[in-house]
Amino acid sequence: MAFPPLGSLSLAAEGYLRALGLEVVSPPPTSRRTLDIGVTHCPEMLCIPCKLLFGNYVEAAERGANAIVMLGGAGTCRLGYSAMQQAARLTSLGYNCRVYTFDLYHAHRDFLHLTREFADGRSFRELIGPIRLLLGLLRLTDEVETITLALRPRELERGATDRARAEALARIAALRDPRQLQAEQNDVLSLLYAVPHDPKRPVLHLGLVGDVYTILTPFLNLNLEQELGRLGVEVRRWFRLTRKIVPPLPGPLRRDRGAQAVRAGSRYLARDVGGFARSTVGEAALMAQGEVDGLIHVAPFNCTPEIVAQSALVALQRERGVPVLNLSFDEQTGRAGMVTRLEAFVDMLWAARRKRGG
Repeated sequence: MAFPPLGSLSLAAEGYLRALGLEVVSPPPTSRRTLDIGVTHCPEMLCIPCKLLFGNYVEAAERGANAIVMLGGAGTCRLGYSAMQQAARLTSLGYNCRVYTFDLYHAHRDFLHLTREFADGRSFRELIGPIRLLLGLLRLTDEVETITLALRPRELERGATDRARAEALARIAALRDPRQLQAEQNDVLSLLYAVPHDPKRPVLHLGLVGDVYTILTPFLNLNLEQELGRLGVEVRRWFRLTRKIVPPLPGPLRRDRGAQAVRAGSRYLARDVGGFARSTVGEAALMAQGEVDGLIHVAPFNCTPEIVAQSALVALQRERGVPVLNLSFDEQTGRAGMVTRLEAFVDMLWAARRKRGG
């Protein structure tokens, strides 16, 4: 069984699959070869996440995977249909893999569905341990990522935070049951807390909104979060993995961050147009209430839901006065151009803060 690389979500997913008794095949990290495979076998106008994911599936099959969890989509997102196309394409290339679809936009629903698929007749009591492990892994990786984003702009030695994060994630990947996780989670977090940093250093706060795959894939976003940390920016992602996987309450009863985002964003985007567009706009509206100095919206080039979200963010920017930088990524995007735009945006935000006397 293989799960495509998707930030720390892959780490938690692979741990869960192992706990269910499945043999896990880890694809190699997303690379230029991954992209080349996708570009070769996918239609030219397909978005780059679809191309990269197909490359991941091929690389997993090359390593012997005979079953693959494919990421799906919703609404106008091409991921919703491309999983079926990619499964057929894998077969035509000679890889006979069983395919399971995991819809990122309805992660809690598909998590329950896939658990039933993989349970192999086990009772709910027998599944409690694996489910507890998954939730613990999600919470711990969420905490590692949050601490990392806060430490990067404050570290005294460049790269120290990323080295500590890599070691922490490696330790998490080795956890096999809830008891072991409970016993070692403080030691894992202490790796990050031990990074020398200046807690009083002035930093900017930027909200990062947009497509989740783009945010979670450093190869695609050209190490965007690391570049922002280098520029003295604390990044605040719009999502947490635990919020995506844990089933929410029914709509009228919800009081969580996701429900708040839907209400806050309805002024700018009243309907769900697919993908993460509604979440993007809603979280941006919440952050614009004073949580951040500015917003960065990231999207794959030609992503229909995020194009709609970008239009809604124009109205948000005009009404709330929060600066927004839109970044679009495809196989032609270069690092130098992105860094130049980031530096100019950050300089503008520092100037605005000085003007306010902050």
